[in-house]
Amino acid sequence: MKKINNKFLLLFSLVIALVFTSCEKQENVMYTSEKGFVQFATASSSAIENNETATVISVLFGGKASQNTSGITVNFEVTSSDATRYAISPANGTVEIPAGEVSAEITFTPINNLLVDGDVDIVISLSNTSSVPVGLGGEGINFSAFEMTLVDDDCPIAINDWVGTYTVFENFTGGTNAPSGLNNFFEETYQVDLVLDPTDVVGNKLILSNSPGFDTYIANGTIIAFDTCNGKISMNGGNSAEVALFRDFIWDDSSYSESKFEIQATGPLATFGPYQFTLTKQ
Repeated sequence: MKKINNKFLLLFSLVIALVFTSCEKQENVMYTSEKGFVQFATASSSAIENNETATVISVLFGGKASQNTSGITVNFEVTSSDATRYAISPANGTVEIPAGEVSAEITFTPINNLLVDGDVDIVISLSNTSSVPVGLGGEGINFSAFEMTLVDDDCPIAINDWVGTYTVFENFTGGTNAPSGLNNFFEETYQVDLVLDPTDVVGNKLILSNSPGFDTYIANGTIIAFDTCNGKISMNGGNSAEVALFRDFIWDDSSYSESKFEIQATGPLATFGPYQFTLTKQ
């Protein structure tokens, strides 16, 4: 009986030794390597489409600089649903970690296309190198792929719904001229029509003209652009327009309502007091 117990003890000791030896060996494979390994410094990031500053993505050598004696060529692959939305450098999918160095850089630059086309996810994957494994311990894990989210900065608007004829309400909102408008002083009537701008590739511009039989309120051919992400409008690229062939109205604030189909601007009209116009679709 004593011999049997000794056998069991010996067998148990051997099993324990094998387990610890196996774990120690696996740990060494995972975390140490004579060659080292390469991986990304981080796993993900994001960039807004209109940001012209490139995002720098670092590729790291997981070893000592002295181990990198002849340089490391790292190949990478880029996948996404729309490659026209950004630029990657180096464009050939190869980056070099110079001899004696422990990092190299891949740059990601957004392209602002002015289109409402949603966010896009881009994945940059390290595929292989000239001399060392990819991923922590060469296992292809832990930062061997980098995920970049490109955020669309253009907001949608149903521009076709804004085509039509608009009533013009304008008046001084304060001072001695309130509440009259220029139509009262000049004995004029105003009404405008908005049509699509055929040169517009973004889908946020209309061309204004004065309706037949009405006086000129804003010059024919004026382009109204919707700043769809901020809820404001501009005319001919700025925040001013000549009203009633009288003076330039430079507004401090503007807005539009997609539920009421109203366009509004408020600000001073030269020295004549605070002024406002509202265009409302009929």
